[in-house]
Amino acid sequence: MLQAYDDALSRTRTLLGHNLEPTPWHPFPHDKGRPPPRAALRCASYLSCLPPLSQPKPAAAAAANASRPRQCPSYFAAIRRDLAPWRRRDGGGGGITRALLESGRHRASMRVTITGGGTRLHVDLYYACVQSRALFTVWSLLQLMRRYPGRVPDVDLMFDCMDRPAINRTEHTGEGAPPPPPLFRYCTTRDHLDIPFPDWSFWGWPETHIEPWTREFRSIKQGSRRVRWPDRVPTAYWKGNPDVASPLRLALLACNDTNLWRAEIMRQNWEEEAKSGYQNSKLSSQCTHRYKIYAEGFAWSVSLKYILSCGSMALLIDPLYQDFFSRGLEPRVNHWPVSTVGMCESIRDAVEWGNAHPEDAERVGKRGQRLMQELGMDTVYDYMLHLLTEYAALLDFRPGPPHSSQEVCAGSVLCLADDRQRRFLEASAAYPATAGPCSMPPSDG
Repeated sequence: MLQAYDDALSRTRTLLGHNLEPTPWHPFPHDKGRPPPRAALRCASYLSCLPPLSQPKPAAAAAANASRPRQCPSYFAAIRRDLAPWRRRDGGGGGITRALLESGRHRASMRVTITGGGTRLHVDLYYACVQSRALFTVWSLLQLMRRYPGRVPDVDLMFDCMDRPAINRTEHTGEGAPPPPPLFRYCTTRDHLDIPFPDWSFWGWPETHIEPWTREFRSIKQGSRRVRWPDRVPTAYWKGNPDVASPLRLALLACNDTNLWRAEIMRQNWEEEAKSGYQNSKLSSQCTHRYKIYAEGFAWSVSLKYILSCGSMALLIDPLYQDFFSRGLEPRVNHWPVSTVGMCESIRDAVEWGNAHPEDAERVGKRGQRLMQELGMDTVYDYMLHLLTEYAALLDFRPGPPHSSQEVCAGSVLCLADDRQRRFLEASAAYPATAGPCSMPPSDG
């Protein structure tokens, strides 16, 4: 009996990576383990989420306001561009077959299906994700279903929770080229066809002690008010981890000279921060400089939204990667572009321009902060809903969970989480919307 129970445990795959190999395309090692027997007993509901007794209906308030929705931000139009490869030439749907979807499995960490009119979620796990990314990503979908009951479409999608895009545009362009498999992840580039989706940290990043987005933005904005713009240090500031296979960040270390390059570059040691209880890495205490630098790491970085939130003029070093909201960035309007060619000189020139035009520089910083203020969780959930709705229209088959998948619900996710993860998950729980989603903007072409 005990042997059979132990064997069952050894075959149980979880969102935390138990009994899953790390993704072979991610160069950084990460731990995988085996759930202790007591965890399996406690989380029996992980394999037996009870289906709802009836399909929920949209809230009455949402239905009443459906005729007068607010306008979505302009970058929502990029959803249609992201999904264009699977739209027929006549503008219709049906471009995603089951075979095409499954052809993306070799680059996916998991497959997610939502069925029952947005009431049931299944996950087929392939590889372990770094830290708790998979747990928080699935939680985000469960919260979307809770926020818009009865409105989330049935979908079947492949998701990779690692950083770099994988679907190269050139391999799927031109006569005779195979159609690209649809693959969701946190970012894309102009040269890739991966579909960007809001990243896990909007619901919290417990490993780095960063709170869910609503709380973290509020804290950073309050911190930004402690030092008035004229009183802020008139140099550029960056603090982060350069040891993430990022030539850009390593090159940035050479700009650490406030006299020569007007920049202060700080190395972040997360292991030491964890030991000290993250006392020296609070984002709300890092709004003391007039200029803050954003430098991509191994790929895109979640730090972009926190840097923009300070109200300092954000200096973006030639970003290659795009997440879902960064398409709303406008050079010299809500951030300042910095070139990788002559990078230190470019940083110095931006700082000297800002110090010579302090009112203009302050306005750039405030517009960046306003962009993040408008990026509330209402906007994040609306983006998710519109993206999945438009994606669902491109499926030419009826979504259904694979036999190897596991049903997941809020209770099973909370059960798997440790105490810190559970606190972040509970703090980011959604409530049913009292109004309908925003109205999609016109196509951006």
